[in-house]
Amino acid sequence: MQINVTFRHMDHSEELKDYINDRFVRLKKYSDSPMNVNVVLTSEKFRKTAEVVITGDGIRAAAKQEHDDLRAAIDLVLDKIERQLKKFREKVKNRRSANQSSVAASKEAPMEESQDADQVIVAQKIDPKPMSIEEAADQLQISGMDFLAFINADTNRVNVIYWRKDGGLGLLEP
Repeated sequence: MQINVTFRHMDHSEELKDYINDRFVRLKKYSDSPMNVNVVLTSEKFRKTAEVVITGDGIRAAAKQEHDDLRAAIDLVLDKIERQLKKFREKVKNRRSANQSSVAASKEAPMEESQDADQVIVAQKIDPKPMSIEEAADQLQISGMDFLAFINADTNRVNVIYWRKDGGLGLLEP
């Protein structure tokens, strides 16, 4: 995790940087991949503001908090960011579980099962429909599945659009 601290209208303080590093370490549990944490501390007369933006691994969370005490503002903004990251993680878990359950509960296509000693293979027959890549991306998001096979309307070839591990979409073209 890369933590960048910027001071506005105030002197740089190694003590505050260390405090921020100690407090923000607990955010590592929300992502296995590298995250960039940008912290902006501002002091204007009696108002102290802490602003945090976190990016990385398909995550973007931002929060801003004002308080009389800068350390209190940092703690409050950390709580806001932590709630956002928990909500994002739950959303990803729910989407993955919905994808798995919708694939298992799909009754649109006939399924064939063949059992070998320890292996179960489920074959699902599909009838790909012609559509544009944008339509396929929309259909994939609506369906909640992990991937979608379709006939590309521009090339008249079978393509597969899928969810990547970073949360983006990928396209397989033969």
